[in-house]
Amino acid sequence: MISKDYKQNKEQVLALYDEYVNTCKASGKKVDDSISEQAKKIRNEIFNLMILGEAKSGKSTFINAYLGKEVVPMDVRQCTSAIIKIRKGDKFELTAKTAGGGKTTVVGYDKIKAFLKDHAAISDKYRNIPITTINNELLIKYHGKEISNQIMTSFLEEEAKDNIFNMNSDEYNNLIRDYVRENTASWAKIITEMEITYQLPDEMQGITIIDSPGVGAGGNVGKIAEDYIAHANAIIFVKSLNGQALESSSFMNFLRNNCTNRKKESLFLVLTGKSNLQGSEFTSLKEQAIEMYRQDIKEEKIICVDSKMQLFLNKCRELNTEEKIDKFFDTLDEAGDDFAPASKCWLKSKGDIARFDDKMEEMSNFRSVHYALEKFARVANYIQLIEFLENLEREYTRYKGMFSDALKVAKENIDDPIALEDRITQKKKEIADVYLKISQGIADIYKRYTDNINSEGIIMSEAAVKQDNYEEQLENFRNLPESKIDENTFASMKKVTLDAIDDTKDFRRKMADRVIVECNEKLIQYTNDYSKIPTEAYIPNFTETDFDNIDLAAKEKTSGYDLVEKGVTFLKTEEKVPYHHLKKHVGLVADSIHDRLNNDIIPTMIDNVVTYVTNSCDTYKEKLTEHKRELEAEYQKLLEDKNSNEKRRKSVEDLEKKVELVYKGLTQITELKGELTNYVAD
Repeated sequence: MISKDYKQNKEQVLALYDEYVNTCKASGKKVDDSISEQAKKIRNEIFNLMILGEAKSGKSTFINAYLGKEVVPMDVRQCTSAIIKIRKGDKFELTAKTAGGGKTTVVGYDKIKAFLKDHAAISDKYRNIPITTINNELLIKYHGKEISNQIMTSFLEEEAKDNIFNMNSDEYNNLIRDYVRENTASWAKIITEMEITYQLPDEMQGITIIDSPGVGAGGNVGKIAEDYIAHANAIIFVKSLNGQALESSSFMNFLRNNCTNRKKESLFLVLTGKSNLQGSEFTSLKEQAIEMYRQDIKEEKIICVDSKMQLFLNKCRELNTEEKIDKFFDTLDEAGDDFAPASKCWLKSKGDIARFDDKMEEMSNFRSVHYALEKFARVANYIQLIEFLENLEREYTRYKGMFSDALKVAKENIDDPIALEDRITQKKKEIADVYLKISQGIADIYKRYTDNINSEGIIMSEAAVKQDNYEEQLENFRNLPESKIDENTFASMKKVTLDAIDDTKDFRRKMADRVIVECNEKLIQYTNDYSKIPTEAYIPNFTETDFDNIDLAAKEKTSGYDLVEKGVTFLKTEEKVPYHHLKKHVGLVADSIHDRLNNDIIPTMIDNVVTYVTNSCDTYKEKLTEHKRELEAEYQKLLEDKNSNEKRRKSVEDLEKKVELVYKGLTQITELKGELTNYVAD
């Protein structure tokens, strides 16, 4: 499970946020909206763990073993194309959503089990055909309309690769046609998503397990699962060590076609059935798996487990006494349901429950799964906490500059109101001059990035470099001899396109970051007198939320970009052609990608970046303007107090308290940042 240490540290971070809020109230300052939004995200954080796997890979058994409870009934056959979300709740409850928008709620284990059997399970007749793909690509996609012969023929040709049980092709195709005929009218009742809540341990709070339907031989997971994968914090792909080829096409194709380079960082491969293999056989398979997948997955993320051993251990932990465990194994033996590795381990332990527990843990190896996920989640979550503390730190630093400067002025003029007035007037002029220079600097930066009259703007220039790179990759595909072209060629072209789209997103964010850095540099450059105008008082605090808001504004001003990411390019161009025209096929696909690059992807990227840069500059100006109003309010207060020495003395005391609060906050943040950095370093 995700470590409790993170929860404790998160509470400490949020406690510092609460102190920041109190400091703002005590100082008469407004709490930064973006800081508040980020705190809310951290407080309500959910870790989405996606579970994928081939048919009969033991996904449900693994999930129940991982959770420590039989949350997913294992004697219910695979659910039809339904995503299952599992999270901690007050009771055992299932909410099912259908393709037509319907929703049903069922409470209690027996009722949930019956509901799954009656409404969501695959019948024996259709167990060997790709139900998930049929539901998504034919029944749901066409809303129960009659499927034309052309569409059906094309679909059958495409799904021939998912005949993983090597059925007679006519029988396989007839079963698909029968299933479509039987279910066309009831397409709206197809269950697409189920959410299960269960009384899981406290350490599961905030974690959502997402169980996906089986992955097809082509690596396809279905449209619904693709959307969940895109937002998953981590992905576990479950494969069986025995009964299936270690180098299966489904997992390899999933890696190549559906898993971009960035997503591979969050991917874990769990190989189940460890106890069914002899020592040397297991060691050989593990080494083979590491060697086979090491280019895509780090070695520590390839884990061999035995889910059934862990299930038995979980049950024995519930029984908790030697007598009850003895009776449990005797009952299984009498019923012919004995699991030899577990019962043998119990006999060897001779009633020593602690020894039995350790031995079973070692054999199930679920500790490795928990550790690997904990380490991955911990690093990701701690980085988020550190970034949040840095945002708080910048806010405090900003206030330190304002309050220290105001305190210095108040002390210098505590007995000389005329001098104080002159100082305030001069200070306002200095601030106005600084803001004028910053405004001009931002305009210059904006022009440097967006000046496209002569294609000399930074955005256009660097976009052209990226376009040339994409074109070079496409040309490599065009130049492939026909003998080198196979089905993986098109998967590779698709992946190149998807990675290019990821790259355009990174390009937009990095370009915006460069603009902000240059704005900050201009600010420092124009601040000539550091003793009078502390630089940190004028640097706006850009948080993740600010960039999210800028990103949303950019998306609202542009359109059509998401279609490419969902694979529209390939849907438009991947037509069936005779085998001897493969090179022409590649050329057509490359031309289509070329057209999308020139007419859609690159222009959209440029438009997005220009919009993003525009919004970034506008946001920068807004923050500076807001800060200017804060300073004017501070100076206005000093003006109001100038005729009363008593008020000026009180103002000094108030400012000293504010400075003390700021320094206290900065000290606490620095100490906690150091602690959290150690967690990430480990």
